This record gives sequence, structure tokens and C-alpha cells, in this order.
Amino acid sequence: MQDQENQADIQSESPAATEAAAVTQKALSLLARCEQCRSGLERKLLQKGFSKGTVDGVLDALEERKLLDDLRFARAWLNSRRIGHLEGRTRLLAELSARGISKETSKKAVDDFFEEFDEDEICARAVQKFLAQGKSGDKLVSAMTRAGFSFKMSQKAIKNLEENLDSVRDF
Repeated sequence: MQDQENQADIQSESPAATEAAAVTQKALSLLARCEQCRSGLERKLLQKGFSKGTVDGVLDALEERKLLDDLRFARAWLNSRRIGHLEGRTRLLAELSARGISKETSKKAVDDFFEEFDEDEICARAVQKFLAQGKSGDKLVSAMTRAGFSFKMSQKAIKNLEENLDSVRDF
């Protein structure tokens, strides 16, 4: 009788264990391709039809094993983003938030990013880019704000560029 109960317990646990193994395998497969954030990975796994409880348990285990890390994801995302985009702090924080990264983690990643890359220099390059696109005046300031630069930083970069152009003209 006891053997039958144990057998029934094993059989009832088997589908859950099977699902956990499948979730783990799919999660590791996605992580092998590129860094993932928890919310993005959770969304992908739930879309595959896995149960929320199993997905949450597997993601917790992956975080404990340091295979899943939102800060590492945010840093990788910021580094890949800088290649083709000239964006300021506000825009980057909003983009990370849209990807499900917490405010604290986003702030830490963005602060670290701007310790390595000069935000004033990125802002100056963005001004040059928008000027080359024919933006000036209010449209330039608007474009800078949408790109995530503060009004003060944008004004400073515009003023510096104008001063540099004036000094070249005077030469």
C-alpha cells in the first residue's frame, strides 16, 4: 500500500518536475544567446505556455546561481546601445524601466555607464547630429530633451558649440 502511495506521489510530481526541467532548458538556451533581464525572460517563457509558478521558481534559481542578473543585463544593454545612439540619462533610465529593470538597478547601471563615458561629450555629439539634420532653436532643444538630455546640459552643449564655431570664424 505504501509503495502505491509513493508511486502516486512520484507520478504526480513528475509533470511539475518535467515542466521545471523544460523551463530551465529553455531559459538556459535563451541566456546562452545573450543577456536577458528577468522580466523579459519571464515574458518569453510564459508565452511558451509554461506556468507562472514554475517560471518564477526557475528564474529565482537562475538568479541565485548568478546566471540571470538584471544589473549585468542593464550594463550590457547600455554598452550595446551607445554604439548607435546618442542618449542622455533620462532616456536611458526610461528605456531600462520599459524593459522591467528596477529604478535602483537602472540608476546604478546608468551611473556606472556615465562614469566610463562622458555624458557632456555624448550631449555635444548629439547637438552636432541634430544640427546636421537641420534642427535649430526650439526644435533642437526638443530633440535634445527627447534624447534624454537635461535642458541645462543641452543649453551648455549648444553654447559651447556656438562659441567654438565663433572662434573658428574669427580665425
